[in-house]
Amino acid sequence: MTETDIRQAALEVCFDDCGIATAMRLDRDAQYMDNWVAHGLHGNMEYLERNREKRYDPSELVEGGKTVVVCLLTYAKSGHDYHRAVKSKLYQLDALLRERFGDEIVSDSQHIFCDSAPFLERRWSVLAGLGQIGRNHQLIHPTLGSMVHPGELVLQVEVEAMPKTIPKDICADCHRCEEACPTGALRNSVWDARLCIAYKTHHCLVCQEACPYNNA
Repeated sequence: MTETDIRQAALEVCFDDCGIATAMRLDRDAQYMDNWVAHGLHGNMEYLERNREKRYDPSELVEGGKTVVVCLLTYAKSGHDYHRAVKSKLYQLDALLRERFGDEIVSDSQHIFCDSAPFLERRWSVLAGLGQIGRNHQLIHPTLGSMVHPGELVLQVEVEAMPKTIPKDICADCHRCEEACPTGALRNSVWDARLCIAYKTHHCLVCQEACPYNNA
């Protein structure tokens, strides 16, 4: 089984893109997250204070996990319940891969996730070659933009990842999202959840609508 095999299967179940990365502890992200939480920038998201090792290391979340498969589904395809839409396709992908490569490639325990477990989804999306985290602190895919929902499937086998070519500074000199944010939640390259309207109400897309990748 190769990354090409996995990506092809993901496209067959109508994901918009897919990539893989080797499961490992994300030491730099752990340090950043611990500091971010320590400064209270996570607001009332107290769940971020729990299950930290599982959040930083997928093999702690899924015992024996060796490869993280990340799939993207655009907002347009996700409908009103993106959790259901993404997970439905992940289960289809899971069944397709097991049919082609054997049941032993996945764990009998929970190994499919979409915004429902301690999982650094955006960072794993970056490691899987699906984009970069922009100044709006969203994953920005070079052709799909930032209006995408990631979902993950953790495999019990090692699959070699192909070289990634996503530019490191995907925003370059653009600061439109920071300038558009009405509350200053994106000041100084740090996302302050306490100021973010989307965090409080789930009904703000200003920083994403300002992003040129979403208006291509």
